[in-house]
Amino acid sequence: MPFPNDIQSALLFDHPVTHLEAVMRSFVNIETARTGVGYNLVEAKPGVFYRLYGGGELMVTLEYIAGPAKAEVFQPAMSSAITRIYCPDMGERLMRHKSHILIGVADGVIPSTPDIDRMLSQIGYQKPGMTLPKFLRRLEVCALLSRLAMDEVPASAVHWTQSDQLFPGEMFDALAAGSAPGMLHIHPYLYGGGESPDGKPLAGIRTFGAAHFIDREIRVEPHELPWMANFETILAFLRVATTQNGYIIPDNDTFGPEDHSLSYRVRHIAATADDVALYELEPLLYREHGYQSPHYVPRERTFDDRTAPDELMPGEPERQELLDEWQEKRAMAEGIGGRFEVRSRNPQPPAPPPPSQPTGFGVRRMFGRKTG
Repeated sequence: MPFPNDIQSALLFDHPVTHLEAVMRSFVNIETARTGVGYNLVEAKPGVFYRLYGGGELMVTLEYIAGPAKAEVFQPAMSSAITRIYCPDMGERLMRHKSHILIGVADGVIPSTPDIDRMLSQIGYQKPGMTLPKFLRRLEVCALLSRLAMDEVPASAVHWTQSDQLFPGEMFDALAAGSAPGMLHIHPYLYGGGESPDGKPLAGIRTFGAAHFIDREIRVEPHELPWMANFETILAFLRVATTQNGYIIPDNDTFGPEDHSLSYRVRHIAATADDVALYELEPLLYREHGYQSPHYVPRERTFDDRTAPDELMPGEPERQELLDEWQEKRAMAEGIGGRFEVRSRNPQPPAPPPPSQPTGFGVRRMFGRKTG
């Protein structure tokens, strides 16, 4: 489900802490000065629990627990290879922590539980916070509160529950200061796929958290490119989808920056009996890593969709349908400051198909996007 309502973080400390009220007051002062919208303190147990309401119908809770968190909560995150990559000693950090702070941010006064959500869905009620801007706001507020709590007393580890990721405290601040969606919000589950013919290890990615923004997770099949290169492209794909006037790259189209340094094909994978619907990204070109797929169509075969060569175009009415499709896609690309290109797989006019086959054409679509 996109736009989860309850955003939570857990900050783990190696010793008892006593600064929860100071965190609450700093947050209220900062938010009031920044947005002009204050918060009301609706429930308080000094030093232990605070509930705030305001800031555009946000419900904020801060809770201090003078003891370690339940170990089973962290098991899924600890089973992910990315946790060990980010922090090889995360297991030791979890074992030694002595106290923790829970921070929660939600929209509205109605709590989110499976039963309540099911009942509201049955009567057709949609919570007011179920939009991308509201979701981004909840992520922002939870990140701000988490950073404030760590300013005075550094945390050993942070559990960011929206993406079910564990981060070392010293890494969290930089991630939380970034924009969404980013590394904080998208959990790249890595999985192996053997080796390439020349002996390079293959690593695939399956995300957790992307569906919170675009209603589907993203997959990159095991590939010889470094996993981080593919992960950065996943984040770029999400930014195209969630920016102002953004959109999902259409099925079987390609995208990449305007300097043509990389290119990926997007496939919309339908749900099956064994898996949910996904977006799959296929690497075609990554110049920095010296990779070019046999399926990559060189930029020399690019032409303007508004002056397409006649020898590459189908007959009517398919021709007009194709031109209308290109016009629509060009408008989407230009709406985010990008560029739309069409490429021919074969620079020569394609041979006429046999009479028993439908008329075809050899083109590839490419969406360019300005970077920076």
